[in-house]
Amino acid sequence: MLVAKVVSHRDLDRKVILALEEFARMEFIDVRRQAGLVDVKKSRDEQTVYTIRDRLIRIIETLGIDRDRRMGDRTEVEDADLEPSLRQVAEVIAAIEEEVLEIEKDIAQSSLELDHQCATRDVAASLKPLGIDPRRLGATEFTFTIAGVIPSGNLSQLEWSLKEVTEETYAFKSMPPKKGTCVCSLSVPVDRKDAIERILSALGFIAFDVPEGSEGRPEEIEQNAASRIAEIEQELENLEARRETISHEWGTRILGAWEQMDVEQARIDVKSYFVYTEQSVKLWGWIPDGTQEELETILRARVGAALEVTFEHPDFAEHDSPTYLDNPSYMEPTEDVVCAYGVPDKDDLDPTKIQWLSFPFIFGLMLADVGQGFLVLLIGFAALRAKRRGDDWGQIMGYIQSGAEGLILMGIFAMIGGLLFGSLFGAEVIEPLWPVFAHTINGEHNPYRAAHMLKLSIEIGAIQIALGIFLKIYNELKHRHVKGVIVAISYFWLYLGFINLLFGVSYNNIEAWFDPSGTVNLWIPIAGIGYGTGNNGVYPLLPLSAMTFTLIAFLVPFIIMALVSFAGGMDGVVHFLEYAIGMISHTVSYARIFALNTVHVILSEVFFTLVPGIIDIPLPHIALGGIEIIPEGMVLPLMGAIVGTFIVGIIEGLLAFMHTLRLHMVEWYSKFYHAGGVAFRPFKAFRKHTIAIALEPLPTNIPA
Repeated sequence: MLVAKVVSHRDLDRKVILALEEFARMEFIDVRRQAGLVDVKKSRDEQTVYTIRDRLIRIIETLGIDRDRRMGDRTEVEDADLEPSLRQVAEVIAAIEEEVLEIEKDIAQSSLELDHQCATRDVAASLKPLGIDPRRLGATEFTFTIAGVIPSGNLSQLEWSLKEVTEETYAFKSMPPKKGTCVCSLSVPVDRKDAIERILSALGFIAFDVPEGSEGRPEEIEQNAASRIAEIEQELENLEARRETISHEWGTRILGAWEQMDVEQARIDVKSYFVYTEQSVKLWGWIPDGTQEELETILRARVGAALEVTFEHPDFAEHDSPTYLDNPSYMEPTEDVVCAYGVPDKDDLDPTKIQWLSFPFIFGLMLADVGQGFLVLLIGFAALRAKRRGDDWGQIMGYIQSGAEGLILMGIFAMIGGLLFGSLFGAEVIEPLWPVFAHTINGEHNPYRAAHMLKLSIEIGAIQIALGIFLKIYNELKHRHVKGVIVAISYFWLYLGFINLLFGVSYNNIEAWFDPSGTVNLWIPIAGIGYGTGNNGVYPLLPLSAMTFTLIAFLVPFIIMALVSFAGGMDGVVHFLEYAIGMISHTVSYARIFALNTVHVILSEVFFTLVPGIIDIPLPHIALGGIEIIPEGMVLPLMGAIVGTFIVGIIEGLLAFMHTLRLHMVEWYSKFYHAGGVAFRPFKAFRKHTIAIALEPLPTNIPA
C-alpha cells in the first residue's frame, strides 16, 4: 500500500471528492485528528442534506418502501454540484411529502379510534349478560358500582368478603365461569369503596375500563361500536390504497432522492479527513500499489491544473496500512469466507484464489451427486440473476444470493463427484467414471469401495495440509524469520515422511519394520487409490529399509523442529505440540469426506426402499468413448428421488458446506494463516437506485 498526498485549491474540494469517489480505491487517513484540528463548519446546503435525508427516510418508512430493493429504472441525478442535487430532491419532497404526512397522520388517528371502539365493543359485550348500563359504573353520592372479571376459584371468597364488609348491604351478579374466569358486577355503599377495592385487588379482580362516551344499553353500545369499527377499517383500507398508489408511482424517484442524499452525506462526512487552509485543501489516503497513475489521471481530468499529487511509502506503513485484496469479482463469495475468519495481514498470503477451487472441490466430494449438484447449480444461477438485478431475498436467503458464484462452482463439482462415484439423486444408477469406485468388478460385488473412498479422503487431506505447510514456508521466507523457516521446512519434511510411512510402508509386525533388508515404497498422491498400500505395483521402490527411512524422514526433522521450537520459549513449545498433535488429528479429520459421502448413499437408499416408486423413470443408455456412463435397463424411482432430495439433499448440502468450512478454517488455516490484518475500506459510492450524470473536466486555468 502507498500513501497518496493530494493538494488542491480550496474551492475545488468537491471536485476532488468526486474524483476520489470515481477512483473508489482510497481509504482516507485522519491527519486532522493527528494534527489536533477542529472540524470544518458545514455550509447551509450541507446542513440541508442531513435534514432532507431524514425527511426522506420518514417518507420511505411511512410508505413501507424497502430501501434495499430496486423498484424500477435508475434515476439520473445531476452530480456535478450540490445545488442541483438539492433542487432535484426538493422537487420530489414538494410533490409528495405533504400528502404522505397527511396519510401518516390520518392512519395514526384512525388506528387510535379503532382501538377505542374495539375496547368499547369488548366492554359492552362483557356487560351485556349482566344487563348493566355503563353509566351506572363508578361512584355516586350513595353507591359504588364496578364490573369486571375474577378468577372463578375466588368467586365464593369474594361473596363471603362482601357479606362481612358490607353487612349484607350489597348487590352482586355473576355469570357462569368460562376458561377459568367469571364476569361479575357488584354495588356497595359508597363509604365501603376503599375496603372493597382492596379486597378486589387481593382476589385478582380486573375491572372493565369503560371508554369515555359509552352511554346507553350494552346492546346499543356494542352495535354502534361494531358499525363504527367497520367504517374505520374501510377508512384505513382507503388510506392504505392511497399509500400503495404513491409508493408505486413515486417509489423509484423517492429511493433515488434518498440515495442521492445518502451519497451526499457520505461526501460531506469525508471532509472531516481534510485539512483546509486559506487557499488550499490537503488530504492523505491509502491506495493500492500500482494504481498511482490511474488516480492522478482521474484527479487531473476532474480537477485540472490546480493539483499536486505525491506518493510515498511512509515509515508507519508497516503497522497502520490496511490490507488490499485484489481478487476478481467472481471470487467475492470465497473472499467473504476468508475474511469471516479474519482479514489477511498485508504481508501475508491471501488464500482466496486457492480456496476458490479447493472449497467447491471438497464440497463436491462430500455431496457427490449429479442430480442434487445440478439443483445446487440452478439455485446458484437463480441467485446470481437476482443479485445482478438488485433483488433482495431477505436476511436469511440473502446469504445464498451473496454467495451465488460459489454455489455455481459447488454445484459443478458436486456433479463431477456424482459422475466419478456414480450417484443420481441418491440412486446408484450411474456407472462410476473412476473404475475403483464401481459397484461391481468383473461381475462381482466390490467389497473395497468404502476402503477406497476412505483412502481417497485421507490423501486429499494430506495434499491440502502439505500445501498449507508449504505456504507456511513461503510466509516465513517472506518475513525473513530464520527460525520460522527452519521449523516450517522441518514440519514439511516431517509431514511428508509421516504420510509416506502411512501409505508407502505395509508391515504387520514390528520385526519386519526393523529388518535392514526391508523396503519402502514412495507414496504418489491419488495414483495408488484402489491398489492398497506399500508395494502395490504403483508406488516406486525406494532403496531404503523402513527403519532407515523412519530415521531420515521422520525422526531427524522431528528433532530439528523440537530443538528450534523449544529455543523460542513457551510460544515455541506450544507451537511444536500443536504441530505434532495436529499432524495426525488434522489428517484423520479429512475422513469426514468419506463419512458424508457414505451417509449420502445409505440415507438415499433408505428412501428408495421405504417410499413407493409410483413412477419408475427409465434412463437412456449412455456411453462415451467406450466408457459406459449409464448401463442399459436402469430406472430412477421418482418419489424416492424427490423425497430423498428434499430431505436428505438439503440436510446433507448444509452439512457438506459446514464440514468443508471446518476443514479449511481449522485443519488448513492452522498451518499458515493467522489473519490479523486491517480491512481496506475505500471511499466509494454504493448506488442501486441512481445513475450519476457524467462529469465534464474542469477548466485548467484556476489558480493554485
